Amino acid sequence: MEYIKLKGLHDEEARRAYDEGYYVEAIQIMHGWIENQAQSFLTLVGSVYFKAEMKNTWDKTDTLSLNQILKVLFILNQITESEFDKFNKLNSVRNKIIHQLYKDPYDKEYMGVPKTEYDEVFQDMLDGMNFFTRKCESLV
Repeated sequence: MEYIKLKGLHDEEARRAYDEGYYVEAIQIMHGWIENQAQSFLTLVGSVYFKAEMKNTWDKTDTLSLNQILKVLFILNQITESEFDKFNKLNSVRNKIIHQLYKDPYDKEYMGVPKTEYDEVFQDMLDGMNFFTRKCESLV
């Protein structure tokens, strides 16, 4: 059976996709990795600080979106407002691309996401792709 999976590290794959002009793939790789790592961090926060059993929280955190996880982590004082805003901006640009790709407004033409907005978030997030990984490592 053939499986679809990444061939390299998450940041390398996102950069490769970006450099080759596959902007949807690049933002999806980036968003998927950060969401996964944020889920892991939230699971660890529950286990370390609130004595939750990992087996009881793992599957539940896996169902939360990046936006939901960011809100919980902010409320629990695990990320700053600035960090929340930074990662939420990624989530917003990703949603604009994925959920509005075929948008057809009633009275105007949807041109897509401006590349300057995309580039700003993408470059900022390349540096932030391991943020939650480092946060996880600091708890264990």
